[in-house]
Amino acid sequence: MYLIYDDLYLKHQSGPSHPENAGRLEALMDALKVWKFQDSIGIVNPYPAGPDQIGMVHIPSYIEKIRRLSEEGGFHWLDPDTGLNRYTYESAAMAAGGIFKGLDLILGSDMGPGKFFAAVRPPGHHAFPGRGSGFCIFNNIALGAKYAQSKFKIKKIAIIDFDAHHGNGTQDIFYEDRTVFYISFHQYPHYPGTGTCYETGAGKGSGYNLNFPFAAHTGGPDYIAALTETVIPLMEKFKPGLIMVSAGYDSHYLDPLSSLELGEDSYYKISAILGALSNKHCQGKMAFVLEGGYNYRATADSILETLRGCLNFPYPEKFQGSEQLEEVLEITGGYDIRQIKNPFILKKNNEMAESFGV
Repeated sequence: MYLIYDDLYLKHQSGPSHPENAGRLEALMDALKVWKFQDSIGIVNPYPAGPDQIGMVHIPSYIEKIRRLSEEGGFHWLDPDTGLNRYTYESAAMAAGGIFKGLDLILGSDMGPGKFFAAVRPPGHHAFPGRGSGFCIFNNIALGAKYAQSKFKIKKIAIIDFDAHHGNGTQDIFYEDRTVFYISFHQYPHYPGTGTCYETGAGKGSGYNLNFPFAAHTGGPDYIAALTETVIPLMEKFKPGLIMVSAGYDSHYLDPLSSLELGEDSYYKISAILGALSNKHCQGKMAFVLEGGYNYRATADSILETLRGCLNFPYPEKFQGSEQLEEVLEITGGYDIRQIKNPFILKKNNEMAESFGV
């Protein structure tokens, strides 16, 4: 499996004493050095995305604004949560390019690993075409989806977002697009205040957007139930050519910016299930893109469990369908229905998913 990383990501600054800082990636790279499965990971340097490529999602005046403010030096605020310094444009362009590099690796050849984890910053899923917000500058995963569709002719993409905060930027970009199915698991009500289960897409994209707005103190059982009871059947209908994951680790029980209760084992289970889905529907092709996660040690350990989940399931040539998927679900231990915290949300989403015209 590939891990996309560059030291340039450490130079972007979000603000004084800001939780989104270089320590997030420094903790991950330190943990990776002593991880017992490190030999299974190939670290790859990215290349910067150009303005025209960033323009697949973002309007030219916004791209130019970020470039100009960065070149001015000093520090600037885009909103009360989102700042930038002299390295922000370069870092953000390299973050988007990191997704492009990963997609080149897994989609450009049938040889080699079929999955990558992009350890990038600044994060992206709160970025809109004309503005950044929520610590995000350019929408990395949306850019990656557009790139995969443009360069590699991937017809249908599933974006699964397990950050604690709803990816309002990503949802907005694809809300009327039936070629990208956006699914979000997040705490609600919580920043940014969007992501109800009634936001299901519009126009041609109606039925191609699904939110799981979980209550505070929700843990792993709700996530596993949602994946097994709703997402897996939906993907059977949608049949994506690529699965992309907005991987946010602020849902960890130690994270200071949410009240959810996932542990490292939860991320292993989620990763194993998504990995099995990618094997069944996408020839094993899957992209993880780092979003949030602000307890740095917990985030690092959880990312390693995500990688382990990707490594610990049948290879594509051995994966023949539902039987192997059931085996993966059994390995993850399923879920205890007595621990479910959001029965109404799960039931409502199941009902709506049955009517989705995918």
